[in-house]
Amino acid sequence: MQLTQTPAAIDILVTAYDSARFLPQTIDSILKQTFTNWRLLIVDDLSTDRTAEIIQDYASRDARIFYLHGQHQGIAAAANIGLGAVSAPLLARIDADDIASPIRLQVQYDFMQSHPDIIAVGSDVMLIDKQGKPLRRRTAPNGWQRIETTLKTRNCMCHPSAMIRTQALRQIGGYRDKFRNSLDYDLWLRLSEIGKIDNIPQDLLFYRRHAAQISASSNAHRQTLYSVAAVTDAFIRRYQPGGDETRFDEQHADDIAYKLAALYHAPVSQTERLCLNRHSIRFLRHVRALSTHARTQLWDAARPHLNLHQLLKARLYALLKILALTPDPQS
Repeated sequence: MQLTQTPAAIDILVTAYDSARFLPQTIDSILKQTFTNWRLLIVDDLSTDRTAEIIQDYASRDARIFYLHGQHQGIAAAANIGLGAVSAPLLARIDADDIASPIRLQVQYDFMQSHPDIIAVGSDVMLIDKQGKPLRRRTAPNGWQRIETTLKTRNCMCHPSAMIRTQALRQIGGYRDKFRNSLDYDLWLRLSEIGKIDNIPQDLLFYRRHAAQISASSNAHRQTLYSVAAVTDAFIRRYQPGGDETRFDEQHADDIAYKLAALYHAPVSQTERLCLNRHSIRFLRHVRALSTHARTQLWDAARPHLNLHQLLKARLYALLKILALTPDPQS
């Protein structure tokens, strides 16, 4: 896909679906940036509300704003449609309900110019509610070595705060729909395999929290399923090059358990083994789509490597699950 305007220094990519309520605030925050050499690419993923109308209205008033058609095939597909239209060397991401600090683009652009070895950078964020009221700061680790270590256990970069080198994002193949609830975690894991990523210890984004978010805390099964699959694939790429990555869906998660169990036989470091332990405990605790055989095989592989704290935690979770499934004798 080719857009006609002269390439900018930064392309900003937004994917939007039924985003009419908050999208104007997002676009306005980009229009208020102190850094002005940008293009805003908004992929409307076949919204049923006024999203398309809003985008087209802004685009008619500012030649730097572009409306792109999505296919309603998920966030990854929409993001990759946008990536296909990017011509700038730097790509900034923001969600259709978040608000960028006025200096965000300038701060991140300057950082990327002065750190040519960094291929992606995020930032701290200020959490806000639906009305835009500040809730609390969310700080992120900074320093690429610390982030590389942290990523082995959890996601530590806020995706809508990120600026990424376009060439690096294309080199890894863009976004993968396989990890629907953990697209960003999979992205950082793959990017960290080809270069350094970092965070700026400064609030550059107002990150909206509401029930419709894909990362809602009540969604423990799906969030754990996709995040553990993403990190299991990362360990496979590192310790079993050429090995088959995980195959699963939300009703069939056995393959993740089997491949996670097999990694206990790989020559991982003691620190990484502790990471495997953490993921195994989370997986056994939260994921429901497991056969008894797969659950037993993962537990048998992990148990000899658990430290006392991890063993007690695993036993506690198992007990709580049994109690939750036991009928109340008074009922």
